[in-house]
Amino acid sequence: MLALGVRSNYSLMWGTASPGDLCRKAKELGYTGLALTDTDNLYGLWEFLRACGQYHLKPCVGAEVTDPASGQRALCLVKTGRGFKNLCRLLSLRHTDSEFSLKQALPGRHTGLVVLTGSLDLLLNWQKKGVPVMACLPRRPSQQNHRLRQIAKENDIPLVPVAGSFFLEPGDYDLHRVQRAVSLNTSLSRLEPGDMAPPDAWLASPQRFCQRFETLPRALKNARTLGDQLDFTPNRDLIMPPWSDSLGRSAARALRQRAFDGAAFRYGSPLPEKVKERLEYELGIIEQKHFSSYFLVVEDIVKRSPRICGRGSGAASLVAYSLGITNVCPIKYNLYFERFINPQREDPPDIDIDFAWDERDGVIESVLEQYKGRSAMVATHILFQGRMAIREVAKVYGLPADEIKRVMKGLPWLRGAAEECTGMYPKRPALPKGATPKLPAPWPEVLELAQGLVGMPRHLSVHVGGLVITPGPIQDYAPLEIAPKGMPVIQWEKEGAEEAGLVKIDLLGNRSLGVIRDAVANLKANGCVFCEATWSPEDDPKTQHLVSQGKTMGCFYIESPATRLLQEKAAQGDYEHMVIHSSIIRPAANTYIQEYLHRIHGGEWEPIHPLLKDILDETYGIMVYQEQVSQAAVALAGFSHAQGDGLRKVMSKKDKKKALDDYWQRFLTGAFKKGVSREKIDQVWRMMMSFAGYSFCKPHSASYARVSFQAAYLKRHFPAEFMASVISNQGGFYSTGAYVSEARRLGLFILPPCVNQSRLRWTGQGDKVRVGLMSVKGLGQKTIARLITAREQRPFGGFDDFLKRARPEQDEARALIQAGAFESLHPGEEPARLLWQLARHGRIAPRQGRADSLFTNNSLEAPPLPRTPPLERLRREYAVLGFLLAKHPMEIFRPRLEKQNLLKTCEVSEHINQKVRVAAWLITGKTVSTSKHLPMQFLTFEDETGLLETVFFPEAYRRFHMIMDWNHPYILEGVVDENFGAVTLTISGCKRL
Repeated sequence: MLALGVRSNYSLMWGTASPGDLCRKAKELGYTGLALTDTDNLYGLWEFLRACGQYHLKPCVGAEVTDPASGQRALCLVKTGRGFKNLCRLLSLRHTDSEFSLKQALPGRHTGLVVLTGSLDLLLNWQKKGVPVMACLPRRPSQQNHRLRQIAKENDIPLVPVAGSFFLEPGDYDLHRVQRAVSLNTSLSRLEPGDMAPPDAWLASPQRFCQRFETLPRALKNARTLGDQLDFTPNRDLIMPPWSDSLGRSAARALRQRAFDGAAFRYGSPLPEKVKERLEYELGIIEQKHFSSYFLVVEDIVKRSPRICGRGSGAASLVAYSLGITNVCPIKYNLYFERFINPQREDPPDIDIDFAWDERDGVIESVLEQYKGRSAMVATHILFQGRMAIREVAKVYGLPADEIKRVMKGLPWLRGAAEECTGMYPKRPALPKGATPKLPAPWPEVLELAQGLVGMPRHLSVHVGGLVITPGPIQDYAPLEIAPKGMPVIQWEKEGAEEAGLVKIDLLGNRSLGVIRDAVANLKANGCVFCEATWSPEDDPKTQHLVSQGKTMGCFYIESPATRLLQEKAAQGDYEHMVIHSSIIRPAANTYIQEYLHRIHGGEWEPIHPLLKDILDETYGIMVYQEQVSQAAVALAGFSHAQGDGLRKVMSKKDKKKALDDYWQRFLTGAFKKGVSREKIDQVWRMMMSFAGYSFCKPHSASYARVSFQAAYLKRHFPAEFMASVISNQGGFYSTGAYVSEARRLGLFILPPCVNQSRLRWTGQGDKVRVGLMSVKGLGQKTIARLITAREQRPFGGFDDFLKRARPEQDEARALIQAGAFESLHPGEEPARLLWQLARHGRIAPRQGRADSLFTNNSLEAPPLPRTPPLERLRREYAVLGFLLAKHPMEIFRPRLEKQNLLKTCEVSEHINQKVRVAAWLITGKTVSTSKHLPMQFLTFEDETGLLETVFFPEAYRRFHMIMDWNHPYILEGVVDENFGAVTLTISGCKRL
């Protein structure tokens, strides 16, 4: 029997069960099929279809469509491909037309659909308009639907009973009530019956369902007949973006011409034979797979910005390189094209394009405008996380905000004010069981219900950069909504979009591209001749030396503490090794990293198996890249390219155990056939499994490494311009204060913000970096705009002139004073005197008509004012800038630490294997789990002399994590460890200053 009218948790804040749980339960209850009809959406369609396949249930595709004005509703079940298209159109209209009327919208869009409704008005209206409609009976016959049955009988309208479920078990009703209260922003006690589903809206067994309608045997027969008729599954053929040529060429022919022209630009003419052969090979597969239009559309998109980074597996394509979509030569660096496209691969191509972070939105808007009506963003769902779930449930229980804050702060897994925003404390997708302290009622109940919310969809959002383009109207292929920002968004996340055959183009933002752009612009503004066309930073010895020392703070992708340490341990700064390091840094690879370092420094090693020698030689016999997993499966076990890629993809999925077991059996059988021993098979498989979680393919790492080298080159040769751009683009692992410290370590002088010289962003020249106005806390954009406009007419002559023409608010002017922004106008002037002038201006200026005379009236002399103590000036400077201009904050603490026998960070390396004490400033960190699932931390500290990497093993973490917070000073105690030349401190004691 088919269960009709079932809703999942994608009926947002109504349903409580995931599509997977619904299918599991339906199978247990004895249903043969399931009709998922979530309200006004197909969000869970593809997850539902996968679950039906897993539990061997017949899927029925549909949705419940509602009228926002009248509250009328109808179940629309898909019978044919045309019906699916009509349902997508109907749902799109429901979300995009502010005057949507279900009564008027459905006629004309009903072909291929089976329509059920309990509304008498809709039944009679649609029947008159020729819509084959059925009367939808709710969970059980009652007096309320007696009239519906009578009208249906009189008008020969078939009756069909529906399950009408919102949850799985009777006990889930409490969670449903919480959902409704959260959604309505009210308390549980204020919910009205009409705000919720009935208490019996759970999925009953087929037997119980039939008992409910045993007095209506014809209706039950109609339900069975309907279940037999509904046999539609969506078409998953690839839907390529459209392309047209003014010359009338086919996409394949146009791509061939563009590819060969681009290759001539890259390699010169005539083309080397190896290039021609590779182009012909790739173009043949691309044409065979009908992907030509995709490459041409992506090429058109990347032309919208002069600086991009094409990455992912697509960077292995010579065609993409020739078109300017990617920037790394796949022939020179031996990039594996079959990881991207191979003849057996059914998935669409996937090229990720990075633009400068502040240009990306403009590019997306231009694409959506160019393909208006045929393009949309991919969706993502915001899910309840632990902290959010507890807070929301506590609110609907009517608990006061102060109590909620107090109790949440005391929960052991939520301690730390910055847990979910800084990454300093372990993130938990769910609330741990058995760890709840004894709490008064209703807190135990609150926490239990919050656990039920965790991981549940809260609302629809927009994917960070995924975009799809269709040859016809987008709503013919997927239901459409309009995001709060006004852009169209399909109702499916990236996995669903791909399963629907939609080809996703990822247009993403990269801060480092903005850093490089701004640094180069700063150089040119300073009169430096800089030609990017001939720029080869990978070949620069000084840049390679910088990289080999791990001195890459501020450099994209190689500035994290872990990567800097790896660079320092490897002592290799060339491009090829950086590509390896970009990919080998992954959580499951620590054992292999140590072996890699041993081998790179001359340790003897043999290939894990002769069949893998050619595949693994470039990475010292260790699997580093995703595609090496696929290649190893092909070489060792006889997999096809498609099967090898399938194994690689399964390893990154959450629910992978069953699929991995199947691949293991195939791998074992295939390797045995090639004469590989069981010991070697196990060894290779373990190495493959180290890629579970996340890892990169070589083309991706190679693309990133090129951007990393550009950044490292600029840092080495133009540190002032580079550090100014890093800070201006407000990204990276570290705070502005940490980057300022790094600038000082590079020998640069930090100049204060200046009302006559500072731009909005930071600027650098020579050995000086000027603070940008953007860094003055509390200074508004409008005031900055007025300030810059005014001084372009003529520089400010003094403080009063500034107040008159820039017209700042009092707190803005005060912040500029504390930041030293008037030092060039009033050298050596006490801040107190400027504050007095500001106060005088505030008292007199409001009188209309006297403003001009105010600023020339010097009759009001300042009274004797005390000098501001130096420490107080530093405190105020730090308060408005977040850093100190002339010194590191640790220097302030040095006088009181002189007699404590403390080392500076630059001295730590002289005490290997010794216990030391260090005073330093915490700037960043990362929390990870051990193999026993215990939390530990890697924290980075600094002082005026350098950086110090530390390790807080689980016991140290347990003792000290509560006192750790960014941008504070600590006294650290621990043993100095050295590994391949890199020094770390293993913490045994910690005290906050």
